[in-house]
Amino acid sequence: MVVAAITIWAMFSLWLIVPLAGLRRTIAHVAGVLVSAELLALFTWSFGTDRCIEPTCAPVAQAAGIAARTDIPALTAAFLVFALVALRRRAYPA
Repeated sequence: MVVAAITIWAMFSLWLIVPLAGLRRTIAHVAGVLVSAELLALFTWSFGTDRCIEPTCAPVAQAAGIAARTDIPALTAAFLVFALVALRRRAYPA
C-alpha cells in the first residue's frame, strides 16, 4: 500500500503545483483524475474484500486492488515524467 500512498501524494502535489508553476490546466485535470481513480480503486478494493474469506468471492474488488497496486501507479509514473518534461520546457524554452 506504500505505492498507493506515494501515488496519491504525488498526484495531489502535482495538482497543487501546476497553477503555481504556470503549466497547462490539463495537467492539473489529469492529475486530479488519477488521484480520484486511485482513491476509488482503493475504496472499492477495501470495501469489496472486507469480509471476504475466499479469494474468488469479489472479482471486481480484486480487479480494483490490482489496478490500485500496479496499473494506476504505472500511469502516474508515466504522467509524472510528462509533467516534469513540460515543467523543464517551461523553465528553459528553446
